[in-house]
Amino acid sequence: MRNHPIEKNFPSITYIANNWPRTKHHLKKFVMSNARKPDFYKLCCSCLKELNVHKLGGHKKFLNQLNEICLKNVNYNTYHDSHHFKSVLVIACLLAKLTNLNKSDRFLLVVLAVSHDMNHQGRRIVGKPYSQEDRSLEDLKKIFFKKILNLKKWQRISRIFRSTYFPIKPENVFDNVEKILLDADVLGSLMFGMETGMKLASRLKHEIRFEDQTRKLFEGFLYVIKNKTLYLDSSKKSC
Repeated sequence: MRNHPIEKNFPSITYIANNWPRTKHHLKKFVMSNARKPDFYKLCCSCLKELNVHKLGGHKKFLNQLNEICLKNVNYNTYHDSHHFKSVLVIACLLAKLTNLNKSDRFLLVVLAVSHDMNHQGRRIVGKPYSQEDRSLEDLKKIFFKKILNLKKWQRISRIFRSTYFPIKPENVFDNVEKILLDADVLGSLMFGMETGMKLASRLKHEIRFEDQTRKLFEGFLYVIKNKTLYLDSSKKSC
């Protein structure tokens, strides 16, 4: 089987999955690295190949467009930036290898993992809980809706985006794409231990201008996640 490294000097997701948990440090290094911007076109293609989706057809132009948008950081975010997107993408791909998804859902998962927080505003609008998720959805719609041209599928994407709003626990989560994305969105802060969680919390603290201690922000995250859930057994076992 051909090897598809997630990035230069990193192993493939298949290697990480097959040798888990001994390979957790490889994934941690990749998630925490912010030395250079990721190439989402190459990373998406690599993840899709890992999920046995090889024929991209007319999607190559779209993936290039997605790469350009997701590399923008006009609000100078220190948490919701391209490194968060790459973390969610790779962890989602890792979880997807252990979940029975059809090929169209594998492609959809890769797209949503990269785009669910794109053009994030850093701080939220008070009283508008889903404003960021709706904004990201509209940005994706401009380049992706014409690829599917299906209102029912778009309503599904809209529901999944809104489910990623962290403070509110979504109801009736039966969709495997949704389960994987929700787990991948938070696992970077959970699966590598307290030190990594605190480092990521410090990035978020700077982004949202949180004036109290980083530990309190991270403890608040742990409290909320305790009252929500990780949906997949493979997610729970990784922590």
